[in-house]
Amino acid sequence: MTRFETALRKSVDRRVTLSDLCAEIGVAVRTLRMCCHEFLGVSPMRYLLLRRLTKARAALRRADPSAASVASIARDHQFFELGRFAATYRAAFGEAPLTTLQRKA
Repeated sequence: MTRFETALRKSVDRRVTLSDLCAEIGVAVRTLRMCCHEFLGVSPMRYLLLRRLTKARAALRRADPSAASVASIARDHQFFELGRFAATYRAAFGEAPLTTLQRKA
């Protein structure tokens, strides 16, 4: 799991597949899936998605609403289907990304 976390830190800002992660940390796909379910309660790719969403949320909170857009922040965090990003974001955090961006700090 330590090698998994290290690999995620290196790849959180780029597209990565489960096979890429397994090759990088030197384990079989099945082994990584079992470990993630045991220790994290989710699949490896779901965990990666949640990490990216959390980073996008932090960026939305820090951004100046007059200078930044949800689309640019989403793209910066490897979300290229903006409608899907908005729906996934709302499901995870209970509000639209635009609401987060426009909220006063």
